[in-house]
Amino acid sequence: MDNVKEAGQKVLISATVLFIVFLLLALLISTDSKLSFDSAIGVISYALETFHFTLNYGIFLLFLSLFIGVFAVYLFEFIVALIKSEFGGVIYMAQTLRFRNHYIICGGGRIGERIASMLKEKGEKTLIVESDETRALELKKLGFRVLKESALEEKTYKMANIKMANGLFAALGQDVDNFIVVLNAKEASKNLKVITRCNLIRNIKKFKELGADEVVLPEIVGADRMVYLAEKSKKR
Repeated sequence: MDNVKEAGQKVLISATVLFIVFLLLALLISTDSKLSFDSAIGVISYALETFHFTLNYGIFLLFLSLFIGVFAVYLFEFIVALIKSEFGGVIYMAQTLRFRNHYIICGGGRIGERIASMLKEKGEKTLIVESDETRALELKKLGFRVLKESALEEKTYKMANIKMANGLFAALGQDVDNFIVVLNAKEASKNLKVITRCNLIRNIKKFKELGADEVVLPEIVGADRMVYLAEKSKKR
């Protein structure tokens, strides 16, 4: 964000200087050639379009063209910084357009990988958000589509095109991190269904308050499943 702010300041300063130079040159031409201000602007526009700088004030027109060039460079720098800040770069922005009707899985650990595998088996499109470079590479080798970014940053959800997603799974290891994921996800797309992992029973209420649609405690689910299997075997 600091890069965007710095680039924006450069654009603003260069635009101000460009406007002042343009205004002074128009006044100079208007006075020197006894033209109306509008006609002076027309002369400047024609000179810039045709690169006709042979008039008495040609040197000023040349300077004006140089200032326009500087402004264009800073404007381009600002646009690039903005794209990088909002979408992680041109490549990610292009990829974002392809993310539609998918499930976002925040956390590429064992639970996140299992969720992605099950959804993939059902023919669903998934996108795993994983910040660890080594783990992200492992998941890619397994055939998963991975966004190597932090699920704790707001820009990640834009890069993942969350508004076009079918749902989101918060599968990070710590409840405090999943708090942030749920909050960011609901702020980015309030109608999106969000299912989160929870480690402590006392945090279920907090997740619900943040907007989580479903809260799952893996240990309790696992224990319930084990008891169910034991009872099922006993009945036989």
